[in-house]
Amino acid sequence: MKNRRLSIKLTNYELQELKEESERRGMTQSELLRSLIARFPLPSFKAD
Repeated sequence: MKNRRLSIKLTNYELQELKEESERRGMTQSELLRSLIARFPLPSFKAD
């Protein structure tokens, strides 16, 4: 598995919400974002 860099843009409000949610869950902001990404569906590969 290759490491990829993901850049996102957040407003100050969204950043504050991320901070508050991560504190509620007892996680870092990075862990919270990783848990969100982990919920994304796996890609379906099309056989030709």
